[in-house]
Amino acid sequence: MRRKDVLDLLCMLAVFAAGCANVFAPPKAGPGSLAPILPQNCSDCPDSVNAYNVLSNFKYAYENRDIDIYENCLDREFMFVYIDQDRQGGIEVVEIPRDGVSGDIYRTRGLFDAFSEIRLDTWIPQRLSPEGPETPEHPGQNWEVWLVNFYLSLRDLTGAFGYQQYEANGLALFKIRKTSDGYWRIIVWEDHSFTD
Repeated sequence: MRRKDVLDLLCMLAVFAAGCANVFAPPKAGPGSLAPILPQNCSDCPDSVNAYNVLSNFKYAYENRDIDIYENCLDREFMFVYIDQDRQGGIEVVEIPRDGVSGDIYRTRGLFDAFSEIRLDTWIPQRLSPEGPETPEHPGQNWEVWLVNFYLSLRDLTGAFGYQQYEANGLALFKIRKTSDGYWRIIVWEDHSFTD
């Protein structure tokens, strides 16, 4: 084949490949990339839509290891709560605040750094109940309570952390409220998962 024929063939292949691309399937965005983030402050939407959007953004942040999106999903008074066994074999409730050296954002940043693949392949949110302004525990605030059935897998595909991999499944209870700036954010995340 002549050089011109080879170049023509390569150009035709490039045009053909570009024509076969699915314009309705946007490329996956990585950490720090622009992302298709759902609004958490839609004034024309029901509260349940805003709360659902927060959970969708939370899932997106995990799978794309995007700490900025993750942080925007959390209320300033956020608390991560889980049950653990203490050194004496007793059960204790552990509460981790949002900020600080041992806070949730610090820990999640480490998780995002350690694992090159994070998947929430099962993520089924179910609205339990709205907790409106009439709730005595939260006067003047709008709250939503959602239960999420999930399956989480963490994998270090690069070997930077010994090719570790973990799996967890179970239920997570999310309490989401409308903050003073008009955005909906998670205030409490209670984890009820089982690790393998």
